[in-house]
Amino acid sequence: MDYCNGVQGFINFATSIPRNFTGGSIRYPCRKCQNKNYLHPDVVMMHLLHKGFMENYMCWYAHGELIVRNKSMGERVVGSTSSASNMHGVANDNSNPYRNMIMDAMTMN
Repeated sequence: MDYCNGVQGFINFATSIPRNFTGGSIRYPCRKCQNKNYLHPDVVMMHLLHKGFMENYMCWYAHGELIVRNKSMGERVVGSTSSASNMHGVANDNSNPYRNMIMDAMTMN
């Protein structure tokens, strides 16, 4: 059930940024499709639930999340390219529990 909630958190984040939409669809980062195509968010959710996220998709760069590379801090996710994510409860400090849960699940084999 936690993974399902995490996938829903990802869908909420991805759909909170208007520039992610192309005809009401978003890119889908499942293992098979790897952000190459667009589908309706409900279909993306089903793909992610059945196929899982593509490998190493730790920063949702294709969905508006930014990563900062700093020599002293290494890499760190810092939030979205749009303030719209804040209106939907997605924190810019990487404290979204659903996102963290998905990231944890992605690193497990």
